[in-house]
Amino acid sequence: MNRKQARAIKHGKAKGPNLNDPRQAQEMLENLPIATLVAGINNSLAILQKRGIPISDWDQKKRELYRLKVFGGKVYFLAAELDRSEQKNE
Repeated sequence: MNRKQARAIKHGKAKGPNLNDPRQAQEMLENLPIATLVAGINNSLAILQKRGIPISDWDQKKRELYRLKVFGGKVYFLAAELDRSEQKNE
């Protein structure tokens, strides 16, 4: 944030990015911290899971993406291997 932006916030004149403009929305996302991006992806994953939409591993179709985690500045995905035959019987 530069001085002009800081003064605008202090005086209540700050304008946020126009998120309806794809370029500004993309720029805002590119400047977010990694942990914030991962949290947003995890929120989207939770919504898809509630809707019953699995996100499967391309190579191992039985594995489903569960969540992303940040450890030591690196992003890891957590996946579970589910037995679909048990789910169908329930």
